[in-house]
Amino acid sequence: MSATDFMAQTLEFVHRGFLGAGDGLSEEQLHFVPEGQSHSIAWCMWHGARIEDLFFQQIFQGKPSEWETGGWAAKTGLPEKGFGTGQPVDEAKRVRIASRDAFRDYQSRVAELATTYLSSLTDADLQREVKLGERTETLGQSINLHLVIHLNGHRGEINLLRGMMGFEPVLLNQGG
Repeated sequence: MSATDFMAQTLEFVHRGFLGAGDGLSEEQLHFVPEGQSHSIAWCMWHGARIEDLFFQQIFQGKPSEWETGGWAAKTGLPEKGFGTGQPVDEAKRVRIASRDAFRDYQSRVAELATTYLSSLTDADLQREVKLGERTETLGQSINLHLVIHLNGHRGEINLLRGMMGFEPVLLNQGG
């Protein structure tokens, strides 16, 4: 299996987890935030999709994000600006998905765009350097660190929150 195939397989797993994160939950449960520095499942879903959109569209390809071009803030009721990184805790706790259907459409579109781009790459392409602020890393490093590892960490956070409310985790015993 090539490195790009492995990344595509792993991201497909992450996509399934995030698409199923809110299944069976009420609005209150989707937006539940425990005490401390945690987030809601809704925030994790929003952050995950926004990060993936930002990296695959803007950072890797130099294109506008799907969030901007698709008018998704208005459709979903989510913040027009920002993507969660560095967001103050009080602000993060107020993130609410007003339209689950529209948000699912956004998640699906971001996943489709990411999969299409990833399928166009060869393993050699993964060595291309990308600029992230003041530092540079390879495309392969960036995909693994900021998308595969980071987003799967938030899938774990989602599973913890679901478990706290008595719900089954997403994708238990299906690869991670």
